[in-house]
Amino acid sequence: MNASMFNKQTTAQRKISDPGILPMTPQEKEFGLFDSVFHEVSNAIAIISREPGSHSPIIVDINHHFELVTEYQLDEIAGQNLYDFIPSIRSGSNYHVIEEALESRQAAVLFCSWVHKNGKIIDMDMTIRPFSSEGDDSRFICILRENDSENNSRDKAAKEIKRNLLAAMHHNFKTPLNGILGYSEVIMSEMLGPIGQESYKDCAQDIHGAGRDLLHLIDNLLDLKELETAEFSLREEKFPLTEMIAECIGKLSLDAEKASIDLFCKVDPNCKNIFGDKSRLQQTIHSLLTNALKFTPHGGEIIISARRDNNGACLISCTDNGVGMGSQQLAKIFCHDTHLSNIYSTPTVGIGFGLTYVKQLIERHDGSVSIISAKGKGTTVTLYLPPSRLC
Repeated sequence: MNASMFNKQTTAQRKISDPGILPMTPQEKEFGLFDSVFHEVSNAIAIISREPGSHSPIIVDINHHFELVTEYQLDEIAGQNLYDFIPSIRSGSNYHVIEEALESRQAAVLFCSWVHKNGKIIDMDMTIRPFSSEGDDSRFICILRENDSENNSRDKAAKEIKRNLLAAMHHNFKTPLNGILGYSEVIMSEMLGPIGQESYKDCAQDIHGAGRDLLHLIDNLLDLKELETAEFSLREEKFPLTEMIAECIGKLSLDAEKASIDLFCKVDPNCKNIFGDKSRLQQTIHSLLTNALKFTPHGGEIIISARRDNNGACLISCTDNGVGMGSQQLAKIFCHDTHLSNIYSTPTVGIGFGLTYVKQLIERHDGSVSIISAKGKGTTVTLYLPPSRLC
């Protein structure tokens, strides 16, 4: 990176120009560390800037891997509008995600298309985050990763571990669980005669409820395993979007009430019917709401909304005002090995299947997922379904 772009000098420059100069400030040290690894990392990175009053994020600098992926050189792309390289940006949902991230100085992850120098369109996963924590800094880091996780050996290894784990669950968890459910049903129905104490029936209901929830979780995890196979197929049908969302809210309304969290629903009348796998799409909405409830404090609010964009696509968003995520968390939110290392040390974080499941399932519906979040500012997850899914 060109240090002069940031009006700062490297250590070497400082020593040459003034041997008696004071030591570097923490901000200068932070910049120097970033500068030293900028060209060495294996992700395509661009530094973008949007000055106050400007409507366009401008590309200021790029690293070596960016040149390899896009074949643009710095002198060809510096000073260009970022949006010029993202097809149909202003008519799609990505424009609003990027704009909100720039305006609020939050981090965001999204799927986008990028125009290669040769004119070819490359599918990319993009992460945008502020260059520094300084509130008046107009610069942002834009990281592009080719949307082909099979090229990532670490990701492939994590997926293989997960596949083996899910396969083991089928017998080791599901078989004895069916027995638990069966015995609790015998007790609840008093099939063998009166049980005498009403409290026994309450206990049986708790056993059955917990077993049912666990079975539902295992079925979802097995569904995730199936998602990664060629044999996976959608059970598609036409269904009303409003009713599906209302059912999801109904299932979680009691939990929200206990936590003093308000649930709101805003559905555009133009988003009437969806053509897709109803039960699985319903599970994605349920997963988003469950995550939002988990990380929203008492007295907070969650809004689930649906609208059509300028191209006629359907955008389903889940927004909360909870704890939010930092840039590092957001950057690896869709990684297959997320949370696997700390399941046992921090059980409440879950095992990392939720958003991975959501992303893969929406992609099976020819859509994409974007997330915008920041620590203490809540999270918005948006599901994009193409116009062909609305009917």
